[in-house]
Amino acid sequence: MSMTREALTSAGERRRAWAARLVGVLKAMSKPGSTSWPRRILRRRKPNVGHLEGLYGNVAVGWVWNPKAPQRPAFVEFLVDERVIHTSPANSFRPDVAAAGYGNGLAGFIVELPLDVTAGAVQVTARLAKTKHELGGSPKVAEQSQDLRRWLGRKERVKGRFRQRLSQRLSRSVGERTLSIVVPVYNTRPDWLRECLSSVVEQWCPDWELICVDDHSSNPETRRVLEDFARDHDKIRVIRNETNLGIAKSTNIGIFASSGTHIAFLDHDDYLEPDAVFRVLKAADTGAELIYSDEILTSECINTLVTPQMRPAFSWDYYINHPYFVHFIGVSAALAKAIGGWDERMKISGDVDFVLRVIERATSVAHVPAILYRWRTHGASAGHTMRDEVVAATTSALNRHLARVSPRATSVPTALFNYFEARFPDSGGRTLIVIPTRNRVDLLRRCVDSLLATTKPGEVDILVVDHESDDPETVAYLAANRDRFQVYRHVGPFNFAALNNRAVEAYERERGSLPPFVLFSNNDIEAIEPGWLERMRGLAARPDVGAVGATLLYANGSVQHSGVIVGLNGPAEHAHKFASFRHGRTTRNAGPLGMLVCTREYSAVTAAFMMMRSDVFRQVGGFDETFEVGFNDTDLCLRIGEAGLKILNDASSALSHHESATRRAADGVSHPEDTRRFFERWAKILADGDPFYNPLMSLEGPDHRQRRFCTDCPRPRVRPGLGLK
Repeated sequence: MSMTREALTSAGERRRAWAARLVGVLKAMSKPGSTSWPRRILRRRKPNVGHLEGLYGNVAVGWVWNPKAPQRPAFVEFLVDERVIHTSPANSFRPDVAAAGYGNGLAGFIVELPLDVTAGAVQVTARLAKTKHELGGSPKVAEQSQDLRRWLGRKERVKGRFRQRLSQRLSRSVGERTLSIVVPVYNTRPDWLRECLSSVVEQWCPDWELICVDDHSSNPETRRVLEDFARDHDKIRVIRNETNLGIAKSTNIGIFASSGTHIAFLDHDDYLEPDAVFRVLKAADTGAELIYSDEILTSECINTLVTPQMRPAFSWDYYINHPYFVHFIGVSAALAKAIGGWDERMKISGDVDFVLRVIERATSVAHVPAILYRWRTHGASAGHTMRDEVVAATTSALNRHLARVSPRATSVPTALFNYFEARFPDSGGRTLIVIPTRNRVDLLRRCVDSLLATTKPGEVDILVVDHESDDPETVAYLAANRDRFQVYRHVGPFNFAALNNRAVEAYERERGSLPPFVLFSNNDIEAIEPGWLERMRGLAARPDVGAVGATLLYANGSVQHSGVIVGLNGPAEHAHKFASFRHGRTTRNAGPLGMLVCTREYSAVTAAFMMMRSDVFRQVGGFDETFEVGFNDTDLCLRIGEAGLKILNDASSALSHHESATRRAADGVSHPEDTRRFFERWAKILADGDPFYNPLMSLEGPDHRQRRFCTDCPRPRVRPGLGLK
């Protein structure tokens, strides 16, 4: 088709006009501060919605926020080959993100992705959910760490003559001990049963016997697998029940048929690591009658590793709030038989009941910090299909146990599956609350008002330690409220330890004696709801307990303190710092292995809110005043621990803490001399590691992150059992 001259001229003019407009647009875009529509479009194309900071195996770490809803936690989705494989909320508090102006800081995530990285590297993309906005740092490659590859490749490296020599050496090392492994079997999938039994046959230490109790399986393939293994291995015995007796009776048949010095239990669809027998028998060198290890959860495929369960040293309080280990365990055969094995009346949760009765008699309990057991998770397991029955049976076992060892205590289930609350009776007793302060009447007023509002009249005496307040409003407040609290004025350089010690001395001097309990509180604490006094006092009154801390929260609801870990990020640091306290408005965040919802032992708790009996405070000589600013509370707790008393953090008592607001405004928080002194005094625990923090966990950055798998196992950590007769 031909065009006229006029049409060509018109078209040329239009092109020149568009070119001129484009030049104008480009000039406008080059000006600083330009808000022209092309610039706005370009800005919108790549908004900063977060960052994928790391991908460790199948665990993704980072933060994300939604600029259109900045006050609500956003969701992050992960893609492989442009297909969404997982979506997760990002609701962990990140102060660095909040400080940078990206919403309220509830933006962090640590997410386990459904990835199998054993077959090779996988590229993962992360983006703001339901958008095309990719996170900074994305994509990243997920692959097994060198440490994990080394750990998984142990069997391939240990073979032939080297394995023979290793077996001889390990056998000599464990002496005359033998581990009897009891496996109740019922209609197990043949491939799963072969994997289970093979993991025992392939143990590096040969000092074992395997007792398989076939509970009248109707599946001929299950019976055939048992027959094949028994025929090929003389250390395997198969006992067949004439009728189906259930897991408890079958387990007892195995226990009383055993001939070893120690007994262990293996589920018929699970798997032992090749050093499991050796580690358990070697841990018996400590004299412990109960030994437990770490484990790792897998998918239905035993080689798809999902979640390591890295446990602390034994804590009875932790166990009665959450039975945090049932395998892999080894028990002195004499003790297992003396208590009659499993309770045959229990159709489910018999393992928890058995462990509780072992704990009652054991004088010591050893934790082996190594993954020795793979726990296959699948929908058909009893724990998944019978949740209500599991909770009821476990609650019953816990209450029977408490009736034997602490008759007035009770256990109740919580809203979270397999988590319980052990409640110890509060017998009352007046409590002295010591609150150091300097100015900041806004903090002090809120603190005092909240403490009085959440306790009954006459239960507490509040002693405000005034460290040279010179703010007129604060001075007037202290003078006008002498009917609500007593004021002790302290003059001299700031020394937190001395402030508290002098206050306690002054109260005792004036009153002639101390009340049964003393509670040390910062002036920036705010009690949220009643009940904390009764719970903490019930724990502190126990003769085995030296000090009790509380769960403290930042104003935004994230965790500021839930125990102290010695050696974390230097001398010591708060556990679970910045973790979300809740998921949504009502559901508590359980934290790793339920540590945020379980009252449990720590090496220390913060004196920002710490209760103890007055006689304990006197026994250890109070705070050490050579620690003027920092670590005086951690030092106090460690000395209480040396005296043989427990340090507990009460997970059910939660209060707000506007951390160190007074001193930060005035003097800062640096205390190098205290740090040096702490390293010198507590060099041994720093070298050995905090017993209540798994040595396979990282000591740098956020806590309770796995640092390594171990081929050279740290030595067992031994703690007292109940030792009752």
